[in-house]
Amino acid sequence: MKNHPLKPAVFGLLLASALTAVSVSAQTPAVDPAAPAQVKPDNRLTRNISGKLAAKTTTTLTVDGRTVTITSATTYAKGSASIGSGDIKVGDTINIVTSDDGQVAVSVNVLASL
Repeated sequence: MKNHPLKPAVFGLLLASALTAVSVSAQTPAVDPAAPAQVKPDNRLTRNISGKLAAKTTTTLTVDGRTVTITSATTYAKGSASIGSGDIKVGDTINIVTSDDGQVAVSVNVLASL
């Protein structure tokens, strides 16, 4: 039986595409639908800042000497419940997820209230 010159090339392409599909599906992490949604900005370095809220203005929060800008897109929560920015008080222990290298608050979670 005579081998066709394209058979190895076609087989190689099929094998490469199958391996690519397997490696892509292996890299996708499983998502727990019961887990709370994680806020993560697009392609920006994120940081967490935790501690007691020392100062609050209409546009900033200060925790442990670090001042972070809050925007209309910033979300607020206490545990799993959504709250408003007015529900956060100076002295509360909070965790802030930031973007733009720690400059802008993406989400604020109250860990403990006064």
